[in-house]
Amino acid sequence: MKRILTAAVALPVLIYTVWSEIPYFFVALATVSVFLALREFYKLAWKVECRADPIPGHLSALLVVACFVFDRPVYIPSVLAALAIAALAFALSRPDKLDRSLASVSATVFGVVYTALLAGYLIGIRMAPDAPGTTRLAPKLLTMFFALVMMTDTGAYYAGRALGRHKLAPRISPGKTVEGSVGGFLAAVITGPLCKLIFFPEISIAHAAALGAALGILGQVGDLAESMLKRGAGVKDSGNLLPGHGGMLDRVDSILFCAPVVYYYSRLLIA
Repeated sequence: MKRILTAAVALPVLIYTVWSEIPYFFVALATVSVFLALREFYKLAWKVECRADPIPGHLSALLVVACFVFDRPVYIPSVLAALAIAALAFALSRPDKLDRSLASVSATVFGVVYTALLAGYLIGIRMAPDAPGTTRLAPKLLTMFFALVMMTDTGAYYAGRALGRHKLAPRISPGKTVEGSVGGFLAAVITGPLCKLIFFPEISIAHAAALGAALGILGQVGDLAESMLKRGAGVKDSGNLLPGHGGMLDRVDSILFCAPVVYYYSRLLIA
């Protein structure tokens, strides 16, 4: 019940920011989500004695987001290079933790790549202008994106409950099954063309199905990857921010892996 109530509150907010004439509402929502997810990632790192440095990490995350807002992704490598230098400098201030310095620096930098960079692709989509012959391209792409991710999760859940017999990755996520994974994939492949028919006439059926297939696979890989991190840190959820859903990182794990695919597809449409 908590899971349903949380979704009932969060989903209308998400839809409003996606379709609003003011894209910065979505930017604000995504930025807050990035900061919360990065904070949770750093907490996971600390549980395994990787002393990730939140100050340079969160500052760099903000700069990465800004690169997408102002359509300057070419500057992102410079931001990450500066972060690497800053993380090493911070590690120098802890000579008593030399045996953990490599892991700590790596966690600081990777946390920004994992959360801010991957999520930033969604901001890049929201800020994109309409391509010739299209209207409201960004809202349509993002609506299709979230529909695919959500239907993958839903299809996997119900197919797993009804048909699940064979464990998919028992050491990482004991509840997931091969049958559930196939169900999630098929749900995404079907949802793509449905989105085309309902609200996205500019996209072809073939492209819609291909995007559904890609996100149906990558979303589940992203889910498993975050489960692996939690399993390694010895926790069930990354946090307790969202009742019934766990932490922010638990909620966006599938989204992070899928966002680059739709971003580069949007560049193809605009070109």
